Amino acid sequence: MLDYFSGDVDKTNAALRWLIESAKALRIKNGLYYFKQPDEWFKEKVSISPWLIAANAVEGSVIAYHSALRLLGTAYSETKEIQIAVGLERSRVPKGFEYQKVNYKYFRSDLSFGITEHIIAEKKIKAFDKERLILEGLMHPDKFYGMAEFLASIEEVKWLDLDHLMDMLNNYPLPTVSMRLGWLLHKYRQKWYVDDAYLHRLKTNRPEDRVFLVNRQRKGNALEKAWNLMVPKTLLSLGK
Repeated sequence: MLDYFSGDVDKTNAALRWLIESAKALRIKNGLYYFKQPDEWFKEKVSISPWLIAANAVEGSVIAYHSALRLLGTAYSETKEIQIAVGLERSRVPKGFEYQKVNYKYFRSDLSFGITEHIIAEKKIKAFDKERLILEGLMHPDKFYGMAEFLASIEEVKWLDLDHLMDMLNNYPLPTVSMRLGWLLHKYRQKWYVDDAYLHRLKTNRPEDRVFLVNRQRKGNALEKAWNLMVPKTLLSLGK
């Protein structure tokens, strides 16, 4: 609209006010508006896809973490929060906001890898791909509302591009992530068609000291010797 009015802010604001007052547009937040379709002009309430809002509220937005699992259709639990990643080139994390009882929360992240596209209401929306989500969940389970929620969610993942997954592992160089991934791939080796070569490659990073699947849980674990990994006993039945 600024372009249409040749950069005239006053005319743009006046036009926006008229559109809102005439019920042809909705203000979501400062600088973000929804222009109704003609069949929505006379509706008292219009429900706007939260995915469209998340993808367009801030330039360069990518749906991330647990929200990307929801978009993928595998999340175990539903939430009223959408997690959105923006590039590391931003000096500050954008301020979150709430609209139609959905909270929009932002994170800075490296967006140079592991991005895919979904089509929502005939619009392309960027999100973390499922291979990156595997690594993010093993690295940052808190962003998936805990390891148990993460593991329950990925049980619905039917297939992984294992070469793509292993290539992205360079972005997660900690031995802890390799051991967690090895344990996970071994559990799902039949469902995800995991060749032993991938497991052998991961074992080359096996540390001498034990690592934990859940950092903050130091009791109630069992040792997975192949990965020198301490796994909560409540999660040992995964994949069986």
